[in-house]
Amino acid sequence: MATTTTPSAVTLTLNEEERSFLLNFLEQTLREKSVEEHRTDALDYKAFVRRQEALVQGLIDRLRRT
Repeated sequence: MATTTTPSAVTLTLNEEERSFLLNFLEQTLREKSVEEHRTDALDYKAFVRRQEALVQGLIDRLRRT
């Protein structure tokens, strides 16, 4: 018997200063991940870093929409 799970949502309320700080932090993290991706030759690790980049970019996009 297969079980299914649904992703749980979390609501986070930020003031403008916190939102700005988090956005800047994520943008810096994305730049660092980009450098990390370009410096590695290990394909598995490169794929892992690309997944992290996609997650961070998604968070940045969501924060910019608010």
